[in-house]
Amino acid sequence: MLRTSIIRCSLAALLLAPAAAMAGQYVVELDAPFEAPSDALMQRHGLTVDETLSAGTDSYVVVTAESEDEVRALMETASITPEKISEVLFVNSPVVGGGDPAGSEVRDGHQVFVIERPIPGVGFFGLDKKQKISAGSNAAIAKLGDIIEWDHSYLTGEGTYCVYRADSPDTLREHGALAGAPIGKITPVTQQAH
Repeated sequence: MLRTSIIRCSLAALLLAPAAAMAGQYVVELDAPFEAPSDALMQRHGLTVDETLSAGTDSYVVVTAESEDEVRALMETASITPEKISEVLFVNSPVVGGGDPAGSEVRDGHQVFVIERPIPGVGFFGLDKKQKISAGSNAAIAKLGDIIEWDHSYLTGEGTYCVYRADSPDTLREHGALAGAPIGKITPVTQQAH
């Protein structure tokens, strides 16, 4: 009985307490490779860098922050002009669809690519639909063999930023056709997890 009372009191306290800010993840599109500002500046804005995907004039950085406003404030303070900032609503991967995760190293002969897929609302899809999308990608990869590997995808309200490893952009286009996944822009990048 005492335990039940403690649980009820704890739940009531949680419900009545001011909501703490929750961090989110954001993909920032840039027109140059990301050069991280000082640690002090990053800490002041509450940002951490999760991944950089650099390609010269078409680069991306994935950050965790309390809000998009904090991302924008950091970028402005650091004199970085983002082309676009998209909130990540879900991170999809082969595992979500029952497949194996990507290997820890890029295979010989492969390049890392970011594929932008225009799929409005994809980040809001239910888990069942996200699992079907993942399974469809896994099936296409199984047909194509070792010439392609899917690392992960950032799902937003407007579309996806998919990180793949493949021997060529043509392989990515073939994969998209087999999986029924639209392809917008394909960018070869240098990937660095942080």
